[in-house]
Amino acid sequence: MLTAREPDKETTRLIVDRLWCVSDATADGYETVLPSGRAQIIFSLSGIPLGENDPQDPSLRPLHVLQGPSTLPRRISRRPQISLCGASFQPGGAGPLFGPIHDTTDQVIDLARFWGGDAARLTDRLRNLDTHHARLDLLESEIEKRVVDGSAMPVLNRGIERLRAGAAIRDVCKELGLSAHVFRRLFVMNVGLTPKRYLRIERFRIALGRLSPAASLSDVAYEARFSDQSHMTREVEHFSSMTPGRLRASVWPYVGHVLDRAS
Repeated sequence: MLTAREPDKETTRLIVDRLWCVSDATADGYETVLPSGRAQIIFSLSGIPLGENDPQDPSLRPLHVLQGPSTLPRRISRRPQISLCGASFQPGGAGPLFGPIHDTTDQVIDLARFWGGDAARLTDRLRNLDTHHARLDLLESEIEKRVVDGSAMPVLNRGIERLRAGAAIRDVCKELGLSAHVFRRLFVMNVGLTPKRYLRIERFRIALGRLSPAASLSDVAYEARFSDQSHMTREVEHFSSMTPGRLRASVWPYVGHVLDRAS
């Protein structure tokens, strides 16, 4: 069972996209998580370590992690989904909690490196609650308390909104009153990606959202603003290591998660 919601509080709504909990007693096998360009914090409440080792200490198999903005597909075990809880950040939203995140891109890092013993204590508190809704309320409260400096978010959000609408970077910089160098640095430090790479992943995500079994691939390419179907195919294969046709026919237990055919 998946429970997910947007944040209730204004402060967390600015930086968090979704709060979520998963409970699946039958979780087994493997799946591929596709790039989202967003950071997450994830807590394993079943006692099963999360699949990646800490890159700074490969011997660790933590129960709580910061997953940096993802640009690559990752094959993971589904067993931790017996009980998981987490938060997916807005683009740039992890910065107010963790500071510059450009060094975390495509990394999975023990949350204790940032929060010390509080990471394990929060994991225990989440585990001891009886319902998904109670866990999400606690997690949102903890995130809100840890926001250090969200002053960059209004500028970033405006810039991202204009870029998504198709505005050129030079025009966005002019509207924001920033030089191209300052805007790019602000973007990379907080989003973890260059504006160009971020937009490529966003277009990939739009295409994924339209890849239903009945969808025409040429229509999907047009709606996601690719130059043509061949362009979409190259980008989808780059970010997922799968063809659009294979993705269209795959089983998706959750958005952005593709079940292994053997699972």
